[in-house]
Amino acid sequence: MPTFRFSSQGGVQPHHVTHEPGGSDVLNVSAASRILGRKTSGAGSVEECTLSEVLDFIGSAAQGDILYRGASGWARLAAGTSGNVLQTQGAGANPTWAAAGSAQPAPDVQTFTSSGTWTKPSGFSANARCIIEAWGGGGSGGKGSFSAPSGGGGGGGYVRREVVLSAMGATETVTIGAGAAAQTSSGSAGNVGGNTTVGSLVTAYGGGGGGYSAAGGGGGGGGGSLSAGSSASAGGGTSGAKGGRPSNAVGEVDGVGEVSGFGGAGGGGSGFAGGDSGWGGGGGGGARDGSGVAATIKGGDSVFGGGGGGGGANSSTGGSAGASLFGGSGSAGAIDNNTSSAGTQPGGGSGGTEMGDSGAGGAGKAVIWVIA
Repeated sequence: MPTFRFSSQGGVQPHHVTHEPGGSDVLNVSAASRILGRKTSGAGSVEECTLSEVLDFIGSAAQGDILYRGASGWARLAAGTSGNVLQTQGAGANPTWAAAGSAQPAPDVQTFTSSGTWTKPSGFSANARCIIEAWGGGGSGGKGSFSAPSGGGGGGGYVRREVVLSAMGATETVTIGAGAAAQTSSGSAGNVGGNTTVGSLVTAYGGGGGGYSAAGGGGGGGGGSLSAGSSASAGGGTSGAKGGRPSNAVGEVDGVGEVSGFGGAGGGGSGFAGGDSGWGGGGGGGARDGSGVAATIKGGDSVFGGGGGGGGANSSTGGSAGASLFGGSGSAGAIDNNTSSAGTQPGGGSGGTEMGDSGAGGAGKAVIWVIA
């Protein structure tokens, strides 16, 4: 039976010879870290081999090959295509090459400006991030009568929720909240904007309608994260309406509507501006029974929700539109027989008027992101 000797730190002793059956002799190895075997094809004498040469026995000696442990022994994975990445298949499976980026698809973004159906995209893991953003519809301003202007509508609220993709169905029904209908009847408060829903996961609430009063109607409350904004009175009151929860910001009787963080802002009282909000809708501006000042009876601003509509006035100018960074702006209030414009989608409230029709509120919106 053949005899193999391994050298380590100096090799075998000088002049030591091992006799093998058949008469061949193995002499001292020439250097440390050598393995005795045969690297030349065909039968023949034992030769010195380096560790690298022994590993080449497993397969070809091509540059770029990968050595891995398979189910029954060591195996070679041939070099992949340039740009490929090594990808594990988990325990009990062999590694493989994969195209770079194939395991992390580009984000899928589906935007809804009208109602429709969201469809789950393919190629994402069950734990992929799904971000849902939604805006409620904006409220409409009221329509006043001679020398009795109405307040602006509140902006729709904004909601954001993040879930894993497995929490979403194969499809989800997306219902976009309608912008509140324009008010065409004299001496009437505006209407409340519709709620936007994504399945049962998210609801974004609409803004409230502007009020009517002989002394100037109050502004509608902005939509909140948990409820819609309230509409201001159509029965002669001059108070601004409450914003939607969670804050229920108060609509002032004789001042600017209350500001809010996540809830809707309060509508302005007669002659005052609507409140501002972070995530909720801006409050509608209160109407001015007299000569209007644009900044004094303006709609409330918002960061994410819709801006409030400006209050109406008897003369000079209506209130300025409430602005929003990420939602829709409100529209300005109007004087005399002029009509106010519609609020901007998503969620802008429309301005109040004296004798003209008010514009509609801006419709809601939904955006659904899936990110690997």
